[in-house]
Amino acid sequence: MDAIRAAAVSDIASLVRLENMVFDSDRLNARRFRYFLHNDKSELWVVGKPVTAYALVMFHRGTGLARLYSIAVHPDNRGNGIASLLLDHIEQRVLARTSLVLRLEVKVDNEAAIRLYQKRGYKKVADLSHYYEDGTDGLKMEKRLQPIVKVPDNVCYYPQSTPFTCGPASLLMAMHSLKPTVTISTIEELNIWRESTTVYLTTGHGGTSPQGLALAAKSRGFDVELWLSSTEVPFLNSVRDAHKREVMTLVAEDFDRRCQQQGIVPQPFPANLDKIEETLRDGGRILLLISTYRLNRNKAPHWIWLVAMNDEYAFVNDPDIDDDQDSFDNSFVPISRLNLNKMMQYGKNQLKAAVILRSAIGT
Repeated sequence: MDAIRAAAVSDIASLVRLENMVFDSDRLNARRFRYFLHNDKSELWVVGKPVTAYALVMFHRGTGLARLYSIAVHPDNRGNGIASLLLDHIEQRVLARTSLVLRLEVKVDNEAAIRLYQKRGYKKVADLSHYYEDGTDGLKMEKRLQPIVKVPDNVCYYPQSTPFTCGPASLLMAMHSLKPTVTISTIEELNIWRESTTVYLTTGHGGTSPQGLALAAKSRGFDVELWLSSTEVPFLNSVRDAHKREVMTLVAEDFDRRCQQQGIVPQPFPANLDKIEETLRDGGRILLLISTYRLNRNKAPHWIWLVAMNDEYAFVNDPDIDDDQDSFDNSFVPISRLNLNKMMQYGKNQLKAAVILRSAIGT
């Protein structure tokens, strides 16, 4: 067999020919192959010239998650172990880029591929109804390339419905994990947003403040803690308009006053991750404010649910689904502790904030 090598622009024509020969639908065209060749979040590896086999892997920026986007072998070359060798290579590349979970999708009627993946340790994690262009169902499978923590009980996933409701979506997931009878719905997501919004934020609708989310959780019967690195008005520096800044300040002052009335006294944000990990071990549910820069190169404030941690990684549910992702790509996502430390600060003032939920009052 020819050596596995990185694809080049000169391979695009033969890649397209192979793609059209192997797949009946969901085909990659020349433009897409060119995009993946030049994208720093993907690697395209090939065999032969002209190409007789390829594997394409994508990396979730800032996390320990990778996705085998496509793998194809020319019909004349099947049965020679090429697909398995390509998987070997891809898994090594995933580990080399410090990712530890590799996920993929496969058609339910592709029995040969499913057998190969199962033989190599991939497990089914979800059924995908009508996933492919031709209406065929799919399977989501994953392989953990390094040992990681067990997914805790009562972990659900809920994607935010709007660009500005990451906080409410994260809060709904965390509340549901403590009290499964909590209703998760779009209207409840929007209700929480209305209760906790900063009104304005950069452009468009405002996000949600730490104090506002804490009050929303408290009003729904949960014990709440609030960790803050600063008591300044959150996100105020993201807005220049004087009137908007005045409105945001009035809202923040009201949140602070109501927090005092409800006994929610902000505590200093922990100096290191040890306190955060200890809180998780004690059963706390942690909503973290992060900057999205390390995820998508946009410097925006964003709320996630920190689900678990081990010595090397944190595992989060991120409610914001990109166009090329689905809910399983954003569930229990591994992020190195080093990356998490750098994400946990927003803006020029490096604001750090967390809302901690504990067992529902009276339950």
